[in-house]
Amino acid sequence: MKIGDVSKRLGIPASTIRYYESEGLIDLQSRVSGRREFNSQAMLVLRFIQLAKGAGFSINEIKTLLASYKEAPNPSAMWATLARDKRRSIREQIEDLRHMDKILGKLLDCDCDSLGDCVKIALAHKV
Repeated sequence: MKIGDVSKRLGIPASTIRYYESEGLIDLQSRVSGRREFNSQAMLVLRFIQLAKGAGFSINEIKTLLASYKEAPNPSAMWATLARDKRRSIREQIEDLRHMDKILGKLLDCDCDSLGDCVKIALAHKV
């Protein structure tokens, strides 16, 4: 399958697919008449990358996950470790976002005459 077809089928820009290839996430694809011809394994890996990105994994984390599949037939321990770490990180981000939302709510409710008054009110309410 040509890169344009892969791009349309998976909803991934061709430039992103080329980037994944340059980063070593997918193997270099054979060329037919100078054009990449993507095999079923590359399609599977691209779908895996979409799944992992959707779960919040970074490119480096995805590289680690893909490497674990090459090294072991059942890399569930690697998935479990990275998934627990990612969930912990996401939950911390959620708490940070909730805190930011509270601060913004206080600032939107503020009708103070000075910045100093706004800060005092926000700190007094233990935002």
